Amino acid sequence: MFKLSLIAIIFLALVGCDVGNVKAPQPKEVDGRNMLANVLVHVDRQNPGRGLADYPSNESADVPKSYAMILLGAQAEARSNERTNINEMGVKAGNWLMEHADANQDGVVGWGVPIAWDAYGDGSTNPANTEYTISTAIVVDALLGWLDYVDEQKKQDILRLVDLALQPYVATDMRTPAGLLPYSLLLHDRRYDTFNSAVYLAGQMQRFSELANNTSLKEQLRQAADATMGALLKNKKQALKSNTWFWNYSIQENSPNDLPHAGYVIEGVLTYAQYNGRLADQFDINGVFGHLMDFVNEDGSVRGWPVFRSRIKTPPRLYDLSIAAQLMCRFKGDGYGGIFLGEVDHYVLPNGGYLKYPRGTDGNRQVAEYESYLYRALMACGFGKVANAK
Repeated sequence: MFKLSLIAIIFLALVGCDVGNVKAPQPKEVDGRNMLANVLVHVDRQNPGRGLADYPSNESADVPKSYAMILLGAQAEARSNERTNINEMGVKAGNWLMEHADANQDGVVGWGVPIAWDAYGDGSTNPANTEYTISTAIVVDALLGWLDYVDEQKKQDILRLVDLALQPYVATDMRTPAGLLPYSLLLHDRRYDTFNSAVYLAGQMQRFSELANNTSLKEQLRQAADATMGALLKNKKQALKSNTWFWNYSIQENSPNDLPHAGYVIEGVLTYAQYNGRLADQFDINGVFGHLMDFVNEDGSVRGWPVFRSRIKTPPRLYDLSIAAQLMCRFKGDGYGGIFLGEVDHYVLPNGGYLKYPRGTDGNRQVAEYESYLYRALMACGFGKVANAK
């Protein structure tokens, strides 16, 4: 089953609600079951990852990250209810991911975005379904978690698919100038040293190294993960007031990560440590995890950017809150998700569903992809638990 108990105990001992010398607000009480009902109102039960994406398009699309969040949420629900199978919506999401492992039919297994997109605004627009590292990492995370809920044949199919998805990244020439895993498999994206996607995937590569049967592949996976984590250690920064660890979005940009990208880095570091990464003991896990509290004001409100970027007033997206909430619930305890879920009522629509930003924000819209992140967070925080379930 999911290898969480030891690291969860460590965090319960290390991570209080306070961080450094900063007194953090207490978690808010939330009606998570009502939130879950609201988020499910507009979910397409047959195609649960389909809907409006937060990319340049007004068309409904099938977003792999969205399907992965539905699958991860279904796994969390099954764990809460001590079941050996996941719900039907999760099964549909998992099967869709496996059936669309090469959506652009280029012979490379990986997942991306079903919309053409210039990721860095440098004029190099990537075609629809380009294999993006963050999408592949999140899908691999979801598929590996599904192993606990499938029969032996399905398990072998998943392992083969994950193997194929990770193989392009073990090559030493598939690295950025700083030694990180690349943002995508396209050459022009490889010049950017982007931390969040590289670190999330490095965590999953370390995780898969413990499952791979091929000794040579095990070592290649670990070396690739170590290279990214080594570059992360070299470029870490420390917040003066809280003493937490944080990173810029990339080496090329002198701007700290916003909440979701900080969350992806935290996810990757914790997974790498959880699965015995060789450099894990060089990370201050308390400092890395505690950075989440740098996004919380003294009055308990949540920011889209750290408190030490006080000039940026942009509110968090639904996506941001959901990523932070699920991390708090998984690694600290169910009640702590309320620090971030307590803001979600400001995003709800009268007819159910949730907006990207708080109601009243200019240019706001409902994004299905972000609602799937909220679904995963609510399940991770135990709101899918049924009384006396077995």
